[in-house]
Amino acid sequence: MAEGGQSAMEPSAAAPPSDAAPPADAAPSIAPEAGGSQMGAGGQDASIGFVTKTYANYVQDIQQAAEGLRQRATALQQDGPAQIQQMQSQIQSQTQEILSALQETQQPVGLPTSSVVEIFGWSSILLLGAGIASIIGGYVLSPIFGIFIGRGGAAILASLVLPGAGAYYLNAENGSTSATRFQLLVLALAQGILMGHSISYTYLGGQPLGFITPLVIAFAYPLIAGQVGTARAPLLGGAIGAALGVQLVFGIVSGSLSFSYFLLSALYSVASGALLQIANKNMSPPNRHHMYQILLVSSFLFSKALVYGLFGSAEPPKA
Repeated sequence: MAEGGQSAMEPSAAAPPSDAAPPADAAPSIAPEAGGSQMGAGGQDASIGFVTKTYANYVQDIQQAAEGLRQRATALQQDGPAQIQQMQSQIQSQTQEILSALQETQQPVGLPTSSVVEIFGWSSILLLGAGIASIIGGYVLSPIFGIFIGRGGAAILASLVLPGAGAYYLNAENGSTSATRFQLLVLALAQGILMGHSISYTYLGGQPLGFITPLVIAFAYPLIAGQVGTARAPLLGGAIGAALGVQLVFGIVSGSLSFSYFLLSALYSVASGALLQIANKNMSPPNRHHMYQILLVSSFLFSKALVYGLFGSAEPPKA
């Protein structure tokens, strides 16, 4: 029985080693934690390396871009004088063509009368719209525009920037369509609003109505052409002289004839005559009329801005 009891007691005597097993089991649970901290350190190193590599790539890209700019600058320095000379030669040739067109008086007129009527007829509508829009721009919208743009900048936009952008945008359009004419009208209204802002609070002794000059030319040109045919000097001189005469008569009747009125009337007539000369020289097809209309309206607005800038005053003229 004792032996049996001792054998029965042996399992209980072996119990302490089994009780010491948990510390051995705890050791493997600690090892993964140590390994996890090492992997975390490795991940941190990998992140720093990635950032460093990224910024190194940025530096390389910047260096490549700088090298490309340097090569372009070198090429421009080498080819620049030749390009400038080529551009100067092109400008000189075009200037010579314009001057020869303006000085031509002997060659007969080759531009169809219908083209002249269309150019100046719709230009009178455009200038009428621009004149009405300038009143709105000068008396209603000028305080708002004054926050964003000065009067000098508005004059440059109205007479140079907007017509240049419009000519570029409408270069491939057909000027004989109603859609193109409507776009020209919108352009003229925008120019008029900006011009009204540019001359707001500036006064002249008198100024002519710009739309009268192309309106008179549109009516007088075919009448004079029926009398003199295609003779350039009497045809162009008669049409331009009729427009100037009508403007002066309006100035006398309205009592607004002054030096500024006469100067503006003369500039409008000169711009119209120059346009007729250029149109006769280029002999563009009928669907290009809108380009001349843009040029005519812009030249009138530029003349107006010039006279206002030179002779305008901040106070109304005394009676």
